[in-house]
Amino acid sequence: MRRSALLSLLLLAACPTPSILKAQATPDTPPLGQLDPTRSIENPVLFSSFHQPLPEQYIWSRENKPEGSDNDEGKPAAVRYFRVHVHLDTVPQEATLYLAGPGSANVFINGGLAGQFTRDRYSRLKSQVFALSIAKLLQPGDNDIGIEASRGSELVAKIVPASPGVLAPALLISGPGWKVSTEHVKGWEAANFDDSSWPAVIARGGIESNIDFLQWNDDAGLYDWPGYEGVSPFLAHTYLGAVTVHDFYYGHSVMMFADTLSRQGYDPDPAHEFYVTLPPEGRYTMDDEVPYITLDFGREVTGRLQLISDSDGPITVSIAYGESLGEVNDEPYLGVDLLHLPPHGAGVGPKSAFRYARVRFLAGPHILRFKTIRLEDIYYPVHYQGSFESSDPLLNRIWETGAYTSHLCMQDDIWDAPKRDRGRWMGDTDVSGRVIDDVFADQFLIEDTLTRLIGPLPIKEHVNGIPGYSSYWFTELEHYYLHTGRKEYLSSMHDQIVGLLRFMDQDFDAQNNFINHTNEWLYVDWALDLNGATAETRAATTLEYVRAYRAGVRLLQELGDTQNADHFTQRADQLAKASQSAQFANGSFGPRWQTNAMAIISGVATTDQYASIWQNVLSNVGKPTWRPDVISPYYGSYVLDALARTGHRDAALAWIREYWGGMIKEGATSFWEAYDPAWPKDDPHVDLQADDTAGYRISLAHGWSSAPAWWLMEQVLGIYPTAAGFKETTIRPELADLDWARGAEPTPHGLIKVDMHKEGKGKENQALRATIDIPEGVEATILFPVKSGTDHIQVNGTSTSGTPTENGSRLSLHLTPGHYEIRE
Repeated sequence: MRRSALLSLLLLAACPTPSILKAQATPDTPPLGQLDPTRSIENPVLFSSFHQPLPEQYIWSRENKPEGSDNDEGKPAAVRYFRVHVHLDTVPQEATLYLAGPGSANVFINGGLAGQFTRDRYSRLKSQVFALSIAKLLQPGDNDIGIEASRGSELVAKIVPASPGVLAPALLISGPGWKVSTEHVKGWEAANFDDSSWPAVIARGGIESNIDFLQWNDDAGLYDWPGYEGVSPFLAHTYLGAVTVHDFYYGHSVMMFADTLSRQGYDPDPAHEFYVTLPPEGRYTMDDEVPYITLDFGREVTGRLQLISDSDGPITVSIAYGESLGEVNDEPYLGVDLLHLPPHGAGVGPKSAFRYARVRFLAGPHILRFKTIRLEDIYYPVHYQGSFESSDPLLNRIWETGAYTSHLCMQDDIWDAPKRDRGRWMGDTDVSGRVIDDVFADQFLIEDTLTRLIGPLPIKEHVNGIPGYSSYWFTELEHYYLHTGRKEYLSSMHDQIVGLLRFMDQDFDAQNNFINHTNEWLYVDWALDLNGATAETRAATTLEYVRAYRAGVRLLQELGDTQNADHFTQRADQLAKASQSAQFANGSFGPRWQTNAMAIISGVATTDQYASIWQNVLSNVGKPTWRPDVISPYYGSYVLDALARTGHRDAALAWIREYWGGMIKEGATSFWEAYDPAWPKDDPHVDLQADDTAGYRISLAHGWSSAPAWWLMEQVLGIYPTAAGFKETTIRPELADLDWARGAEPTPHGLIKVDMHKEGKGKENQALRATIDIPEGVEATILFPVKSGTDHIQVNGTSTSGTPTENGSRLSLHLTPGHYEIRE
């Protein structure tokens, strides 16, 4: 502890105070079933129920995007000159002009320079809010506003008849009534300048009117814009207090009742308001004297920090977030951001994902009083319909963490991660979408994400600009259709299915060699030689294409398009044959886990090749890796799938415990973008490697890492649809080394439930007892494990014959809707 903090603590300890801030240890992981704080909310508060989107619009000239951004080094900055007129019957006592978007701007009011702004080009906040008090510059009657803007993004502006930070009906907003010029004309900013020949701006709609405005952290800097929520109306929110105050520094201040911040969710305690004293002049002059607190919310969360002032004067604080303590201490992803609170007003920090939030108290009255400092948790309201629980507590936590990770990524569409990139990526959605299908049975967000990822016709580029990601659009669409039976949505995608398959087919020459004709970025995984224009990447991408073609064929057959289905069946067979010839040698498809896994799940590898692939490559899964063999949790999903298909579910379970369980043991409350058990553990976050970088930029909540949640349901409970909407279903229970497991799978007809236990002592004498519930509308084939030579099992107390399968290790029985007690 710093000396000044120790002195402050000693002084406080000598005073008869009702509550003194105390440091607390990092809490344990929340109990099972309580990781997701929104899980028990029955009546979500949707943003559409209390927020009307703001009317001010993004504007620019007729170019789609501003030119000469901060990243365009060596290019002249694109300058635009905006003008607008506003008539005022009277001049308000207070007036504030707000401006955001451009990298720099000069503001002119009635011909005079009112202010100059320049965005911090090193900040990750792409749109920073500039506020300017302008009441003294306005006049009764007509007023002319001119803005010279350059760099950055489109401009948004408004004038509010209030002091900075106070929300009030606007006097002026940016919109189609503004004029713009790309040419500098002498005197353009003058009050009497004739702008009648200037063209009107292009107005893109209200800044909260389009879901695309809310992606990619593009609006992260608008947190300081009065009235801005920046959240889709279908999302919900709730308030949570910190689990603990993890860290603090008094400086020369006094803090009181900070322990109440760990109890303030919806109900701040008016009798114990948290307060901080500042020097008599109301601000600190030395940065290392500024007091702060660090709040720990006990788990990864998606949302923003909310502060409600009870002070008579304005307050300035800074906010920093971190998914780990290292990040919040050393390198917050969104930086350290200022927040200005008006007297007795409220404010929020940027939207992001974090566990820790640090607040530094910079300026204000001598005593800063806060009704609360709490988390506004922003989430997509869903119910946990699917479930999994077993005799292994670690697997139970892994399943819950995978489900929670995917839920964190369900925001304004399905994102790769709620911290970075906060955008739609198809590869990520192929994994997290599978979890969402199995656990939440969501329809709206899945369909909206898939529709926006494919885009309108004609198709002119790969999904996300990555050939392999085009392939995953088909595989998630097929998985979704099998789980929902949504024929009307599938029909609406028919032309996109055909169009994307034809577009992908351009990437092969006449000999079926992958040539990347579209010349886009090749990416399979972050391991060496698996991204970029390498032979390994081309080979694995071809396998991904085969998998996609076959998924596309099955979808076209569902739609009755036999002509296209037959054509792409032929293409899939041709590509598979070419891959076999070019890639399979010495008993495997090369040395990499990723390529061999994709060869198996694409169907390119034949069943008689499984044994050699296992012996030569996949038996090494879980063994220590070296840098070229590093695998991301993303491609781990396909490795788990391949292990199951080749009959090595026990090895897959062992790897789940080691790999995803390793993250849990290192403190994960959501699964990380990258991981390797061999990486250093002193500060795990700083040593993570992905995205051609390493460190705190890497996400600790990434949807592509959630695979065990779907795998445990589909491979241990064994539930998987074989016809659209689960009308036909296979149930293949597999306990492996577990003593028991139970869970449920949501279907359009209700839950399929499986509950199974081992009976008997000793491995050789153990048998399976299962309880299975099949809802109306579902026909199921159960593949029940038996001892070799068994041809009857007990079903609801009656000896029932079945068809031997899997070399006599299982019996196949047909089950109609009902409740079943089954044992050997």
